[in-house]
Parts: sequence; C-alpha cells; structure tokens
Amino acid sequence: MDDVSPFATHFARLVWLLVHQPAEHDGLKEELRRALLQVAGHSQAIILRDIAFVASMNVDGSDQSIQGLRELARRMAAHSVRLIEFDAAVPAREVVEVARTLATEPVSGDDGAAFDEKIVSLFLTAVTTHLGSVGFVRHATPGAMPNVEGSMRTPISMPKVEPRVPSPQRIDPPQQLTRPATDIENMMQSQFMRVAGRDETSNDLIHRLDAALESPNAKALVDDVARATEDLASQGKWEDVVNVLERLSEHYANLHDGDVRRAFLMGLRRLQRPQILHGVTRLIPTHRELRDRCTRLLGLAGEAGADALIDNLIGSDMTGARRTYIEALRQSPAAVKSLLHLLKDDRWYVVRNAVALLGELGPVEADKQLADLMAHKEARVRQAAAGALGKLGTSRSLLALLQGVNDSSPEVRMQSVLAIASQKNPRAVPWIIEALEHEQDIDVQGALLSALGTSPTEDGVARLVRAAEAGGMLVRKPIALRLRAIEALAEARTPSARHALQSLQSDRDREIRNAVQQAMGKMTA
Repeated sequence: MDDVSPFATHFARLVWLLVHQPAEHDGLKEELRRALLQVAGHSQAIILRDIAFVASMNVDGSDQSIQGLRELARRMAAHSVRLIEFDAAVPAREVVEVARTLATEPVSGDDGAAFDEKIVSLFLTAVTTHLGSVGFVRHATPGAMPNVEGSMRTPISMPKVEPRVPSPQRIDPPQQLTRPATDIENMMQSQFMRVAGRDETSNDLIHRLDAALESPNAKALVDDVARATEDLASQGKWEDVVNVLERLSEHYANLHDGDVRRAFLMGLRRLQRPQILHGVTRLIPTHRELRDRCTRLLGLAGEAGADALIDNLIGSDMTGARRTYIEALRQSPAAVKSLLHLLKDDRWYVVRNAVALLGELGPVEADKQLADLMAHKEARVRQAAAGALGKLGTSRSLLALLQGVNDSSPEVRMQSVLAIASQKNPRAVPWIIEALEHEQDIDVQGALLSALGTSPTEDGVARLVRAAEAGGMLVRKPIALRLRAIEALAEARTPSARHALQSLQSDRDREIRNAVQQAMGKMTA
C-alpha cells in the first residue's frame, strides 16, 4: 500500500462505489472530497498508472482500500487505460466523469477506442489519458469546446476490430447532453463540493451558511460547510470552529421550514462528534473570552457535549482547569444524565469519578441511584457515594447515610458520619448515639461525637456530657475523645451544654481545663 498514492486510494474507492453502490451519494461525495484534497496539495499533475499489481497483493480482500484498488486495476485493464494524468487544478466534475467512465462496461478487444470516445464527449480540460497497446495519448482540451472533427489523427491499432472514430460533426457542449443529471453532478456544477477549509476562514463559511437559508440546495451547502469546518478543526483552528458552530446553531434555532431546518440539523450533528466537541471543550480553561460561548455550544450538544466535559475534567490534573470544567458542567442540561449512565459502568473507578462529579453538581434527582451505590462491592465507590449524598439533603440520602454508619469499612463509616453532620438533621441523633455504642475506630468515634454537636438535642447533649466526663480509676477515657466531646458541647450552645462545660473547669487534667476554657470563650463570643 505504501506504493499507492492517497489520491489513487480515494479515486479507486470512488470508482468502486460507482460500480457497486451508485446510489450511495454521501459515500461518493466523501471519497471525491478526499481525492480532491490530495490534488489540492500538489503543484504538479498526479499520475495514475496501471496498478494491476494490486490484484496480486497478499492482503485481506475485505479492506475497503484494497477492494477499491483492485476494482480500479480491473477497470483500467478492461478499458485498455495505461495511464491517467490529473492536473493540479482539475475540476471536481472531471474527476467524477473519469471515474464514472471507468465504471461503465468495457468493450472487449477494442484497445481503448470505446473509452476514448466517451472521454472525447466529456471535453475534459485537465485530464490526459494514455490508451491502448501503442500508448495513444488523448490530451486535455483547455479553453473553448473545439470542433473535434478528425481529432483522433492517429487511429488506435485494433486487430480484427474497426477503430471507433468520432463522426465528422461538431459535438455539442456538455451542457446540451440529454442524460439526466444526478445529484452528484448537480452538486459539482453548483460548486457544492469545493475543497474548503484549508483556504477559507470562518467568515467565508458563515457567509455560505447565510446563503444556504435561501438556497434550494441548502443540504449540500450546509454539508459542504460542515466538511470545511472539520478541515479547520484538523488544522487546530478551534476559534473558527466555534464561530461556525455558533452560526449553525443560531440558524437552526430560528428556522421553521422543515427541509432547510433539517439540513442545518444534520450539519450540527456532523459537527457534534466527540473529536470536535473535545477540541471545543479544551478552549474553556485556556481562553477566558470564549468560555461562555463554548459552554453554551456544549450544552446545545446534549449528552455528547456533557461527555466531552466529563472526559476532559477527569483527565485534567490542574485545579484551575477542573474548576472551569465543573462550572461548565453545572450549565449543561445533559450533564446529570450522562453521569448517571456512568454509574452502571463495570469499572469501579469510572463509577467513583462519576459519583464525585454528581456530588459537585448536587442533583437531588440522583439520590436514589447514589443511595443504591452504598451497597457497591468497592469501598471507594461507597465512600464517594456517601460524600455525594451528604450534599443532596434529601430524606432518601439521609437514610442511606445512616445505613452507611454501619458499613464494614471505617473510611465509609467516617465519610457517612461527616456527611450526616453536614446535613445538621436532628432526626439522625438516635442513630449516631446507637453507633457510638459499638464503634471501635477512635477516629470514627470522634466524628460521631462532633456530629452530635452539629444537631443538638437533649439526648445528644447528654451523650456528649457523658463522653466529656473523666473516667473512673479503672477505666480511663481516651483524652482525644474527651476533647472532641468538649468541642461538640461548645458547638451545641445549649444551656445544658454550658452547664456541663462549667462543671469541667476543675477537671484534674490540665489539657481538659484549657480546652474547656477555650470552649467557654467560644460560646460567649
């Protein structure tokens, strides 16, 4: 394949489609566009030689490129075409016509005469063909359409077959042909398949979008602009891509006509592919002036736009960039739906990341899915779910967190307690008191005591007083837990909490006395 030019590959695929799938107009247009891009990149003619060797290559025949090259090799051999030269400025129409001619049924044994007759009738201005066993050359015919009487001055040698020489009469120009034009020909004649993007700015493309509003060929025009915008994206001209996307979105939103509106919708869908949306997303942290515009475009892209934001957020290790992505996600209507889909992923770390992002967004409608994750087999997912549930504040989220207080993982229990404390719901107090009776981890015990201070009730304060009191001679309480209980009493600020602190001012432990003094000062501040 290395010996075959990219132009030959796309041209061969174009011939294959004309032979086997002539109604596949989108595929025909795409291969033609790619072939023209290759021509545009050359300053000299591209020579397409006899590539019959491809047919004998030991390559999987299911590959589309190989299929196309083999078809082209067979067609060139059958039509006795030795070589075709395409000038650098070859019109798109001529590339199509040559491909179509190759796709026609060949005449056996005529040494290229039938093919030459068809080529002559096309008035090609930038294509030269070499035909037959003697290498007859049919040159391009630039300028005005000539009188072709006697133009084939050197007959092609054809054993046992009379050469097919054009009759001595003037041939009408191509526009007088009676064969009905196909969609692809109309597109060529209207210049809808220009090689755009590499030499066009976003302003040029926007003007063409504006013109499409009143054009009977709106679909072809919008499709061509979309292809050109993809070329701009491939060159890294993302600001231009944003400009075109904005105008495309504006027209689509303001249109009411069915056919034209559908044309703009298809253009939008073409440009709302992951590769394009990821490029637009990456502008958000680096181009402040484009941030709002990019966020709006990603929001209009629905779940595809949200997925692009999520992917870039997860892949970013810069705090500033992550902050801007999260803010953009807050403005994306489809963000929650995309994240909820990720909760079903088999990979625990994907689920954990999605849970963390849901916690940042705080959608109350996600409380059921997050609550269900408190039974996930991976502790790190349960821990993240507890953190996210703490930000929702719903009854379902509180119930799931209270169950998390009894989780087998101390990290999950700790996160559940912290989340409960953040909700400051007095209904949780009985559960916290019960959990204190059997909790063995000292850090989780401390968190439970602090949680009682955030939601002060008489029962909760009584439990804090008991935790703050000194132990007996045989049972000495951990000083760290006593200190946490004192801090929680200061946080509670109830009369019974104040009285308990006053009684601890004469405690035998100096560290406790100092902590009580600070707590009393906090309560009076």
